[in-house]
Amino acid sequence: MKSEQRRQEILQEINAITRMERGKLCVQSRGPATPPFHKLQCWHKGRNRTRYVPTEEVSSVQEALAGHERFQQLAEQFVDLTIAQTRASDAERKKNSRKSKPSATRKPKPS
Repeated sequence: MKSEQRRQEILQEINAITRMERGKLCVQSRGPATPPFHKLQCWHKGRNRTRYVPTEEVSSVQEALAGHERFQQLAEQFVDLTIAQTRASDAERKKNSRKSKPSATRKPKPS
């Protein structure tokens, strides 16, 4: 598969992600007599943020966390393909420029 085609597919997959949430969902307990609760923790702008998540919202938050994880994976693939494409383009440009310019170290031919 061509890298440009794969890059476009990645962008389409990214565009299809409609829910995202950063962080980690943790189950907490206040003790054996109380029901556990969930909290979402993440670092944002240099600070640790915590949000308590009601039980009925847990599955929605888990879906959003999975969306963010998928986004990160796709973004990494996109970056890798773009870097490879850039390097190949630069190598091709260098290769073509060497063919068209005479070498400065070569002695001129006698006339």
